[in-house]
Amino acid sequence: DGCEQGTDFTATSNISFIWCSNVTHNMYFKATMFSRRLTTVAAATMLFSCEVTAAADDSDQCLLYLAESTIPNAGLGMFTGVPVEEGQLLGRVGDAAFATVDQDWHMSPATGMISKHSGDYHWPLTNYDWNAPDIGLGDEAEDVSVTVNGFGAAPNCHFSLLNVDEHAATYDAAGLNRYTSPGAGAITPYWNRTSTAMRDIAAGSELYVDYGPNWFTSREGHFQLVPLATSYESALE
Repeated sequence: DGCEQGTDFTATSNISFIWCSNVTHNMYFKATMFSRRLTTVAAATMLFSCEVTAAADDSDQCLLYLAESTIPNAGLGMFTGVPVEEGQLLGRVGDAAFATVDQDWHMSPATGMISKHSGDYHWPLTNYDWNAPDIGLGDEAEDVSVTVNGFGAAPNCHFSLLNVDEHAATYDAAGLNRYTSPGAGAITPYWNRTSTAMRDIAAGSELYVDYGPNWFTSREGHFQLVPLATSYESALE
C-alpha cells in the first residue's frame, strides 16, 4: 500500500520504521504496541496515522513512526521521521480527550465504595489516565480522569531527555447543549490537545513527554527505580 519497512535512521539502534513513498493522502496502519508507560504486561492494537509531508517540493515521508524505544525494556516508542523546530506541532492535528467521571461511584455496589486506585476493580486504561487539570478539565464532576488517544498515548518518558511540550485541550460542544441534546453524549467536546517540540529535534530522534513523578512513585516494583527530575538535580549537587 505504498509503505515499506526500513532501517535507515541512525539516531536509534535496532529500529523498524515505516516510510511512505508515492503517497498523496494519509495512510493508516495498525500497530500493535506495548503499554505506553514503560510496562510490557499487556499489548494493545492502536490506530496510527502514517502521516506524510504536504510540501510539493519534498519527498513523501512519515512525520511520526513507532519503533523499539531507546529506553531498555520500554517496548515501543514514538520517533520523528523529519527534523522538527522548537514550537512546531508534532503530527498534523491534536488529539481528542475523553473524560471519565465519578468512575468509582459508578462501579461501586450498594454495600459501599470501591476504588480503582486500590485495585478493587480492573480499569484497562489505568496506564493512560491523565491528570484532568493538565488537559483543561476538572469541573465536570467530583472525580475526573482523562484518556488521550493518538499521539498523546505513544511517547515514553525520560526526565533527563524531555523534548515535547503537551498542551490543554480545546472545548467545543459542536453546538450541542450538554444538558438537553440527545446527541451530546456521542462525542467528546474536548479536542485538539496538541503536542509541540520543546526544542529543535533531529530526524530519527525519540520523543519524550513528562509523565510527572506521581506516575512512577504511585507504582510498585521496578518503577520505583526510575530516576525522577529531582534525582538528576540531587546528582548535580
